[in-house]
Amino acid sequence: MATQTAKKSNSVSDNAEVVEAINQIKEASNSVYQAFGSLSEAGKATAREALDEGRAKATDYGQKAESVVREKPVVAVGVAFAAGWLVSRMLSSRKGS
Repeated sequence: MATQTAKKSNSVSDNAEVVEAINQIKEASNSVYQAFGSLSEAGKATAREALDEGRAKATDYGQKAESVVREKPVVAVGVAFAAGWLVSRMLSSRKGS
């Protein structure tokens, strides 16, 4: 009978250790999820900053292009024609390959 009581108390302490280990694993996994969440938020913030920066540059370049077209419309049309011709030649040479 004493051995059965000893086995029961060992199994109870083993169960308590297992439960404690499971709780520690849960806490660790929660920490990992929180870390990934904060990384995700940091990534979103960085992406938003890059997007805003890109928009600002695009707006700036658009305004510069617009002012050049207003100042020199003939040159702008010539450059647009040359760029279109160049792209057309590059695309047609790919089809022939």
